[in-house]
Amino acid sequence: MSKAAELKEKIDQLEAERLILTIELRTELLRAAKDLLPEAIRQAKPREKLNLTTGKKSSGPGSPALLRLITRLAMRNIQIEKREK
Repeated sequence: MSKAAELKEKIDQLEAERLILTIELRTELLRAAKDLLPEAIRQAKPREKLNLTTGKKSSGPGSPALLRLITRLAMRNIQIEKREK
């Protein structure tokens, strides 16, 4: 086997390992996002605040930052197929 063929075989093996690791990482990130989703939805909902001067409740804006992060992660396009050279 020539040196070029050995190098190509090694590159193909490393590329396959990269694809496997990419899929495993994506899977773990989605599992973590699934666990955080109820908290993200709770944070995104408007919150009632008590106005101390008037004694009335008013609705304050929620914080959708975590929900946005989870959405970006879930919708992120990753290249699974082998890269063309």
